[in-house]
Amino acid sequence: MTSNSSETMPSPREIAAPAKAKGGTDAALKPVVLAIQRLENVVETETQLLLEGANPDLSEINARKSRGLYDFTRAMNKASALADAPMLKTLQPLLDRLKQKLERNCEALQLHLRAVGELSEIIRTAIETQEADGTYSMKHARAGHAL
Repeated sequence: MTSNSSETMPSPREIAAPAKAKGGTDAALKPVVLAIQRLENVVETETQLLLEGANPDLSEINARKSRGLYDFTRAMNKASALADAPMLKTLQPLLDRLKQKLERNCEALQLHLRAVGELSEIIRTAIETQEADGTYSMKHARAGHAL
């Protein structure tokens, strides 16, 4: 998927604009829009770091995702109580865009995991090869036969 698909979707401001016409409803949707934006930022950052081959702090990113999901859930629960269904439906383009970013993130994570698995296999094979030829055998080193 390309990032061009998100260009055709409305921005968070465009989503919030109809809500302002309804008065207090924008106050109910604004926290949801902000929570979605924060989740997008975390997911985009992680995806970019993974695709660039960087070594992101996955624990910190996971904590940020968890917090974002918590904030999103709270905001949605509150918005559901204050806004009607048609108004909540205006969030759909933002949710669709977030879904696309999550799918791309999932692909990047799978690629990263495959790379880690392949690297682990290379290291395991190298260790087994070294042990098999006795070059670095601890038993021989203790007996003074190494080198």
